[in-house]
Amino acid sequence: MIRKIISTLTLIMVAVMVSAQTGNLRGTITDQSSGRPVSQVTVIAGLVQTTTDGGGNYEVKGLTPGKLYVTATGQGIETRSEEIDIKDGDNTWSPVVTITNSSAGDVQGITEVSVSQLDLEDEGRGQSVGGLLQSTGDVFTSTAGYVLSAAYFKTRGFDSENFAVYMNGVKVNDAETGWPAWSEWGGLNDVTRNKEVSIGLNPSSFSFGYPGGATNIITRASEQRQQTKFTYSLGNRSYTHRWMFTHSTGLMQNGWAFSVSASKRYGTEGAIDGLFYDSYSYFAAAEKKINEKHSLAFSVMGTPTKRAQRSGSTQEVYDLLGDNLYNANWGYQNGEKRASRIKHFHEPIFTLNHYWQIKENTRLTTSAFFQTGYNGSKALNWYNAADPRPDYYRNLPSYYYLQGNKAGGDAATEYWKTNPEAGLIDWNSLYQANYGQNALGKQAAYIMEDRRIDQTSMGLSFLLNTQITENLKINGGLEARKYKGHHYKLIDDLLGGTYWIDVDQFAERDLAGDTVAAQNDLQNPNRRVGEGDTYGYNYNLYQDELNLWANAEFTYNKVDFYVGATGNYIRMWRDGLYQNGRFPDNSLGESEKKDFISPGAKAGFTYKINGRNFIQGNAMWMERAPSLRDAFISQRIRNDYVDGLTKEKVLGGDISYIIRSPYIKARLTAFQTMFYDQAELRSFYHDDLNTFVHLVMTGIDKIHQGFEFGTEVKLTTAISMTAVASVGNYRITSRPQGTITAENGTLEETTQTIYLKNFYVPGVQNAGSIGFNYRHPAYWFFNANVNYFGKNYLDYNPLRRTASAIDGLFTADDVEKVAAITEQTKLDDAITLDASIGKSIKMGQYYLNINFSVSNILDNKNLVTGGYEQYRYESDTQLYEKFPAKYFYGLGRTYYLNVGFRF
Repeated sequence: MIRKIISTLTLIMVAVMVSAQTGNLRGTITDQSSGRPVSQVTVIAGLVQTTTDGGGNYEVKGLTPGKLYVTATGQGIETRSEEIDIKDGDNTWSPVVTITNSSAGDVQGITEVSVSQLDLEDEGRGQSVGGLLQSTGDVFTSTAGYVLSAAYFKTRGFDSENFAVYMNGVKVNDAETGWPAWSEWGGLNDVTRNKEVSIGLNPSSFSFGYPGGATNIITRASEQRQQTKFTYSLGNRSYTHRWMFTHSTGLMQNGWAFSVSASKRYGTEGAIDGLFYDSYSYFAAAEKKINEKHSLAFSVMGTPTKRAQRSGSTQEVYDLLGDNLYNANWGYQNGEKRASRIKHFHEPIFTLNHYWQIKENTRLTTSAFFQTGYNGSKALNWYNAADPRPDYYRNLPSYYYLQGNKAGGDAATEYWKTNPEAGLIDWNSLYQANYGQNALGKQAAYIMEDRRIDQTSMGLSFLLNTQITENLKINGGLEARKYKGHHYKLIDDLLGGTYWIDVDQFAERDLAGDTVAAQNDLQNPNRRVGEGDTYGYNYNLYQDELNLWANAEFTYNKVDFYVGATGNYIRMWRDGLYQNGRFPDNSLGESEKKDFISPGAKAGFTYKINGRNFIQGNAMWMERAPSLRDAFISQRIRNDYVDGLTKEKVLGGDISYIIRSPYIKARLTAFQTMFYDQAELRSFYHDDLNTFVHLVMTGIDKIHQGFEFGTEVKLTTAISMTAVASVGNYRITSRPQGTITAENGTLEETTQTIYLKNFYVPGVQNAGSIGFNYRHPAYWFFNANVNYFGKNYLDYNPLRRTASAIDGLFTADDVEKVAAITEQTKLDDAITLDASIGKSIKMGQYYLNINFSVSNILDNKNLVTGGYEQYRYESDTQLYEKFPAKYFYGLGRTYYLNVGFRF
C-alpha cells in the first residue's frame, strides 16, 4: 500500500501541475440577532478549513475556480452552507449565523467525562483519546469521538502517544509517556474549544504531525467568543454536579482582550460505588493588540483535582456479587465511605505568545510555555501483614476449589453471597493491626502511601507561516523543551501506626542477614519515617528535546500537494537521590546521558475531481526516540538503561475519497501504519520469584491497517442521518525479546523470546454507529445513535507466551491446556443506544440552552470496556486459572443534564 501511495504521489506531482489559477475566499461571520462578529466559527471550503478570529474574520487561499460547497459551522451556532462560484482572485462570503448556545460537548455530556474515565479505571492502559481530537469538518472524527467513547475506541488502534497535542503552539504531550494530559484542562470546555486539527497523516500549519494527527488548542483572549455564560450540569457518571462560569470580552477598542473561566465538578460517587470526585478548574487570559503587526497574549489554567480510582476484578468476583460494576477500592470507616486508591494532581500551565504579522502573507508566532505542580496516586501498602484487598485471590472460593478443598470453597461462596461487607476493605481491622504493632513498639503493618511524579516542564517555540507565491505556502517551526520529573513516595497516612522503616521488605525476606541489600537509602539506613516523609525511592528523570520541522504546500487548479521534513533531538538521563542497597554503585547520582537524533519525512496530495469530490493521499516515515518511561530497566532503584535501546521507526500511508456537497458529506479512507523496534516496560509481582519484577520487551513490531468511513446525509432541511465505521486489523508482527529483572536483586537478568507474533493489539478493532438527527426551526433538536463494538481483545500477559510457560506440555492431552494458557482472549461484541434532546431559547439578548442526554439506554451492563490478564503466573504448576483476567465493565445507563445561560 505504501509503495502505491508514494508512486501515485510522484505521478501526480509531476503530471498535474498544469494550471496555477487559484481563488481566495474571505469574509466576516456575524450573529443574526446582535450583528456582532462571531469567533471560533469553522469555515470549510472544499477540503480547506480555517477558523474565524476575534473579529469574526476568516480567509481561505488557494481554492480551485469553479463551483465549491462552503460551510460555516461550529459549536454553539446553526450551520450555514452555500454553493459559491469561486473566481480567480478574491472572493467574499459573509454569512449571518444564528447562535444557539448549544455545543456538541454540552449536548452529549460525554467528552470530558470520557477523558476522566480513561485514567479513572486504569492509568496503565494508555488508552487513546485521539477520538476526542474534534474536527467539525470531518464526519468520522467528530462523530466517532463522542458516540464510540463508551468502549474506549481508539482511532486507527493508536495509543495516545501517536497524537500530538499543542497548547498555543507548544507541544504538551507528557515527556515520559508521550500521552496528552487532557485532564489538566478538564472542566474548561468554553475556553478550550478553539482548535486547529490535523487528522491522521494530513499536514498542519503548526506541526510536522504524528501518525494519528495533531491538535493545537488556542486559548488567546482575542479569539474567545465574546460572552458571559453560566452553566450547570447534573449527571451520574464520574461526577454528579458541575458549575461553570465564563466571561470573555473579545477584542475591545483599546486593543485589550480578557477571558476568565472557572468550574467545579464534584460528587460523592457516580455510577460506581466508592468513587468520589472533587475537581476545580480555573483559566485566565489577557491579550494586548499593540498595533496592526504585533500582539502579546498570556494565559494560565489549572485543574486541582482529587478523585477515587476504580479497580478491575475477576469475573468470579462480579458473579459472586451479581454486580459488574463492583469496585474493590473502598470500605466503611466510622460509617463513612473511604477510598483506598486516590488520584490527585494540580499542574498549572502558563503560556506567553507573541504574534508578529511581518507582512500581509507572513506571520511569526513565538510561544513560551511553563508547567509545574504535583501528580500523585495514593494507595495502601503493608509489611508482614495480610493482603487487605477484599478480592485478593486467597479470599475467593476458587482458591479453595483449585486445592481440592470443596468445603472451604463452599464456605467462601456462602460468605461472599451473604455478607454485605465481603467485598469491602475493612479499615477498622487495619487500624487495629497497627494499634497492636504500637503496643509492641513495632512499625506499622498498614499505611497509605502517595506515589508522586512532580513534573516541571518549560518550552519555547517559533512558528513561521508564509505564503511565498499564490501557489506555494511554507510552514515551519523550531521547538525546544526541558523536562524534569521528580519520582518519590510519601507516607500519606500511618493509619494509627507510629512509624515505618524505610527498607525493602522483599529484599529483607529473600536476602536474610544482608542488611545492606535491604536498604532503600544506604546513606540513611533503617530510617524511621512518618507522615509526610519521603521513602522507598527518590530520583529525577530529565529530558531535553529540540525539534525542527517544515512543510511546503503547493496549490494548483486540479491538484494540491505537500512535502515535509523534521529532525528531532532528545537527550535523557536519570539522577538518583537515594543510594539503593541492591545497587549501591549504580543508583546514586546521574546516569549516562543518552542522545537520539530522529529524522522524518512526509508527503501527500489532493486531487480535485471537481468542487465536491476529492481524492487525497498521504505517506509518512519517521523515527522516534524511546519513551523516557521505557528507557530504564528498573528506574526506581538503578541507573541502567534497557539493553539494545534504540529508536522506533514508523512508516504509514492512507488514501481517501471525500465528498463535500450540499446534501452529503462523506470520507472513505484506507490506511496502513507500521511500527518497528518499539520497547515496552511492564512491572508486576512475580509469583515464581516472590518479588516485584520488571519485564522489558524490545523489538516489538506492529501493523495497523484498515478502513474508516463517515458520512452525513441531509434528508431534509431538518433531518439528517450519520453513519461511521472503522474496520481494523491491528496486530503484532514480531517476536519480541523479554528481559526480566528483580527489584530485590536475587535474580540475574534473563532474556527469552515472547511469542506474540500475530497477536491483536488490545482493544476494539471494529466499531460503527448510525445516527438520526432532527433540528426543528424553533431551535430544539433530537438525536439518537446505535453503536456497535466488535473484535475486542484483552490485554495479555507476555510471560504466558514463553517457552517456559508451557514447558513439559507436549502430549495430546495437553493441547487444550496449552491453548488456554497461550491464546489471546476475545471479548464479546456489544451494542449500545444513545439519545439526546435539547432546546435553545432566545430572550432578547439572552440565551437559555437545555440539553439532556442518555447513554446506553438499553442498560447494557455486559459491555467489557477493557481489562488485562494478571501478570501473576506460576510456571511450575501452570495453573492459569489461579490468576484469571480482570475486567472493566461499562457503566450501564447514564444521564447528563446541561443547562447554559449566555448573554
